[in-house]
Amino acid sequence: MKNLLNTLTVASVLALSACSGQGGGTSPNPPTPTPPATNSTGSVTPPTPVTNFIESNLGLIRTGSAVATGAALDFAVTQASTRTRDANDMYLAASAIYSLTGGAFPTPAQLQATVLGFGGSQADATYAGFASTIGALYASYYPKLVTGDTKTASDLLNAIAGGIEDATASYVTTPAPSASLLATLKAPALTLNSRPATK
Repeated sequence: MKNLLNTLTVASVLALSACSGQGGGTSPNPPTPTPPATNSTGSVTPPTPVTNFIESNLGLIRTGSAVATGAALDFAVTQASTRTRDANDMYLAASAIYSLTGGAFPTPAQLQATVLGFGGSQADATYAGFASTIGALYASYYPKLVTGDTKTASDLLNAIAGGIEDATASYVTTPAPSASLLATLKAPALTLNSRPATK
């Protein structure tokens, strides 16, 4: 079981890292142009080639997130009750990722800590592998994010969270969120990183 999970994690990381390559993909629906983003001072920041690259690959990013989540649920978990529990935890993690889209963007370590903090644990090898893979997917795009372009960072986080939701949809029992969970999601649990501009 542990070898299977390690193999899936390594395979998922390699596949997801390939998603962040410079090649771009072919799609029957051409990407829509990215509208200019508004930076923290309220001025319009024109889209950069990097921003356009990330925005045009959001579907691929969402698919990569869904594949990684589905691999953890379908191949690494054998008991239905454990699969349902992990899917519910992963679904909560997607909600936590959505909560990060409201401002500056997290570092890969902060994103992975957020995923671990809202479900599962390091003691659960399947969930820890899932958190690591989602963190690796985000980390592969993180260097491409441009400071001040919170729209692209938000779109990237939304694509990752949406993929998690897609993969967990058939397993999740979707309980109503507790008041403490909602309060936790609304509270700023970590200080997010504002990266310096890169050239």
